[in-house]
Amino acid sequence: MSIVIWPPVSAEWIAAIRDAAGEREVAAPQSEAEAGEAAREAEGWIGRLTPEMLAAAPRLRWLQATSISLEGVVFPELADHPVTLTHLRHIYDDHIANHVLALLLAHCRGLPRLIRRQAERKWSPGDAAGLDPSAMTVLILGLGGIGSEFARRVSVLGARVVGLDPRVEAPPPGVDELDRPERLADRLPEADVVAVCAPLTPETMGLFDEAMFRRMKPAAYFINIGRGKIVRLAALERALEEGWIAGAGLDVFEEEPLPPDSPLWGREDVILTPHVAGKGPGTEARRLRVIVENVKRFVSGKPLLYVADKRQWY
Repeated sequence: MSIVIWPPVSAEWIAAIRDAAGEREVAAPQSEAEAGEAAREAEGWIGRLTPEMLAAAPRLRWLQATSISLEGVVFPELADHPVTLTHLRHIYDDHIANHVLALLLAHCRGLPRLIRRQAERKWSPGDAAGLDPSAMTVLILGLGGIGSEFARRVSVLGARVVGLDPRVEAPPPGVDELDRPERLADRLPEADVVAVCAPLTPETMGLFDEAMFRRMKPAAYFINIGRGKIVRLAALERALEEGWIAGAGLDVFEEEPLPPDSPLWGREDVILTPHVAGKGPGTEARRLRVIVENVKRFVSGKPLLYVADKRQWY
C-alpha cells in the first residue's frame, strides 16, 4: 500500500504522516511529474489530485483533502470515481465563531465609524451605536461546527436564534428554531442579523442575489464567513448602496483578493477582513491531527473520519 502526499507539505507533516503509516510506503513527490508517476501505485492520497493523476491511479481508494472546503478539490471525474473523499472538520469552529461574533458586536457598537474617526483624529460621539443583541433575531445559514458554535455564543447575549441546515435534525444548543434552507427566503424578513456559515455547494453557489437581499429588513446586518461565491458581490453592493440592508461584515468574497476598486472598501457600514476568520492558535496542529488519525485508520482498515459527499462538496 502506498500513500502519496501532493502538493508538497512541510517536513514536519511528512514525518508525522510517515510515522502514522508505520510500515506502509509514503511518497512525497516534489513535482507534478513525480506525483503522476507515484499515482500508479497509490492507494491513498493526501492533498489534491488532477484528472490526469486520478486516471493514472487505478488502485486509489482514499483521498484526504487538507482543507474544509472542497470546491477546489472536486472535479467531475473525481465525483464519478469510487474513491472515498475525506476532508477536515471542526478545526476552526471556535476561531471563526468568535470572528462572526466580533463582526456583529462591532456593528452593534458602531465601531466601523468610530475607528474611521480615530484615524482622522476626530472626536465624534455621534457615530457611536447602541444596538442590543438581546433584542435581535439572528438567522444562521449552516449549523455545522462553526454555525453551531456561533449560535451558542450569540444566544448567551440573549438573541433569538433561527438556524437553517439541510442535515441537522435537532436544534443545537443556543438555537431556538430549526428550519431547512429551502425556507430561507421566507425566514429572511424576520432576521436582524443574517450569518452565512454554510459551505459552498452546487445549491449555495450564488444563493444570495438581489432577490434574497430584497427580502431582508432595511435595518438588518449581513455577515458572511462561509464562502465568497455564495454571495453575488454586485447584488450585495447594490443592497448596501440602495439601503436594502443596514450593513455587512465580510471575511470572504466572490473574487479574492477583493479588487481595489470595489466600493465596499470605502463604506462605513461595512467591515472587511481578508479571509482570516480561521486564524488562531493551534489550527495547523489541529489540521495535522485529523490527517494523522485518518492515515492510521486507513492503514488499519478502520472507518475514516469526515467522509464527504463528493457531489455536494461537503
